[in-house]
Amino acid sequence: MSHHHHHHHHGHRQAPALQLPRRLARPQFEEVSRDAIVALEPDLADVPMEYIRKHLAGQANGMITALNLLNIPSSLPSARLPRVIDVPVRPSASMPASDAFPTHILALSSSRAPSAPTTPTQMSYFQQIMGITGPDPSPTTVPLFAVHALVLTAHCTLLPSLRPTRPTVRGSNLPLPVIPLTVPSVETFHLLHAYLHTRRADQLLKSLLPSLASGLPSQSASTSTTTSYTAQFTQERLVRLAQALVQTAAQQGGAGGALSGLMMHTRVVNGLWRNACALGVFDPELWGVMDIAWEVVLMALNRAVERERA
Repeated sequence: MSHHHHHHHHGHRQAPALQLPRRLARPQFEEVSRDAIVALEPDLADVPMEYIRKHLAGQANGMITALNLLNIPSSLPSARLPRVIDVPVRPSASMPASDAFPTHILALSSSRAPSAPTTPTQMSYFQQIMGITGPDPSPTTVPLFAVHALVLTAHCTLLPSLRPTRPTVRGSNLPLPVIPLTVPSVETFHLLHAYLHTRRADQLLKSLLPSLASGLPSQSASTSTTTSYTAQFTQERLVRLAQALVQTAAQQGGAGGALSGLMMHTRVVNGLWRNACALGVFDPELWGVMDIAWEVVLMALNRAVERERA
């Protein structure tokens, strides 16, 4: 952007585009803990990490099938969070292998400090009225996600250790331990959760840019582990996607609505990015998808701002 834009009398309107970082910062690469993997699967002690991740990617369909047989509540009251949930399993003609089933349930809460008053006098008064301790008036319900310990451990370098469990379906129930986990963005966690379990870069990009989904390429099954999905996105292609994104945003919300719609997109990508950083996920395709989405949304925002000024 050229330097004279801020003299413009619509200056306040373009602020959102200018306050956003040009690129998503990447933490220093770290490999996941071999000990954490071995604690879950002693047989994998000498298997290269990349091979473990490729193998898990190959198991993705079975894991998704198993996940879809489980009847897990999407959330539970935080006051009565059980230590184990007996999850009903729908009977199926072709039951997935037992190791395809999830091993834990994550009970998520936000690590963001809520906007409660911070001065001590205000705070203590506030606590008396609210009957709370500390600055976090906990949400009343906690979202739940069934996860595969090995999948998370193989991708997240900063995940607290998950106790090894070998849940087995008993009758028509699968008992799964509930593990509380705080993440920066609870509302976008489903995106990271889905990506780590499916490794579908195309589905993730379509989730981040839903209005462009029909025009985005799909990942072919044969190449998903060997070639990079994100490598096909040239700069020229990103520019075209950004143009299309501005148009759909304007159609959906008019000129002013286009900006707020695009700002929503930045919040979603930013939430996914914060979660990836907080859990220490370094998967190259995940970062490739986030970079593409961020760049497309920023270009679209800058265009929308310029349109408003035109």
